[in-house]
Amino acid sequence: MAAGKTGILLVQLGGPTKREELKEFLYRLFADPEVLGIRFAPLRKAIAWTIATTRAPESAKTYEKIGWSPIRCWTEKSAMLLEAALAATWPGEPPVVRSAMTCSAPLVEDVLPELRAAGVARLFVLPLYPQYSVTTTKGSFARVDETLAEMGWAPERLNAPDAWYSEPRFLDAHAARIEAAAATLPDPDPSATVLLYSAHSLPVSTVEKRKDPYPKQVEECCALIDARLGRRFRSRLGYQSKLGPVAWLGPSTGEVLASLAKEGVKQVVVCPVAFVSDHVETLYEIRMLFADQAKALGIPHYVAADGLNDHPAFIAALADVCRKALLRPGPA
Repeated sequence: MAAGKTGILLVQLGGPTKREELKEFLYRLFADPEVLGIRFAPLRKAIAWTIATTRAPESAKTYEKIGWSPIRCWTEKSAMLLEAALAATWPGEPPVVRSAMTCSAPLVEDVLPELRAAGVARLFVLPLYPQYSVTTTKGSFARVDETLAEMGWAPERLNAPDAWYSEPRFLDAHAARIEAAAATLPDPDPSATVLLYSAHSLPVSTVEKRKDPYPKQVEECCALIDARLGRRFRSRLGYQSKLGPVAWLGPSTGEVLASLAKEGVKQVVVCPVAFVSDHVETLYEIRMLFADQAKALGIPHYVAADGLNDHPAFIAALADVCRKALLRPGPA
């Protein structure tokens, strides 16, 4: 083991906290080679800037409805709580925990120098994406690798597992949020409620050409949460946040709501199964857009489960991931 401190870096997408940050956020998002899948950098960056410029005015209207993105605040709080949780039981000097974003401040390239300056000699990278995708997890690891190379810094390096959606306390956190949401519905009978999982969609071409395991892992995660809940609710899965005219994973969350309305369902709980921190997808799409759709479709009782954010079981799950990787016994 390397001498010196252990550093843990939580990596998240990020989001604009004000209008002035929006275009740069969108540019960084679409300039990621894992998002557009274009390897020729000049072309990719030109397309990314065009998309960012075109989408910014409409995106601003959406972000204004939610008071701009709280994802930085939630991620920084997760890092603070995780550091405290690990310090309580860590043998020896506990890890330093920091958070960084790939598309907005504080950027990975800003936070890694801080960890080096703090004396970190062993670096553990934990992307906050429970289900693996080349567009998220892979890109997070790549950004860290690129930044370390540019810095000329070579700490002992450990990565979190590609996916950690099966962590027991992660499932507990989702189950607790779902139970709390269901408790607000007028009919307490679970058979009267449909649990609708909503996950960020991906282009079908990304899944097929790059053999992305994301949809399979999302389905497995939903099944594990169902089991955690004793399979008391009938559940469905929908995908959200589609962009552009190409085919994306489906059915969409809106399509599932329409199907449920035709079945006569009157109570729906929506779980943001692929999101750990509140952002535009949860605060606008799930809490506003889909809520309005449900009402228009004749579903009178629609409630969104809260994001995991700072739920104690979620923080405990992150701590479990870190302990398993960093405290595992060495070879005999």
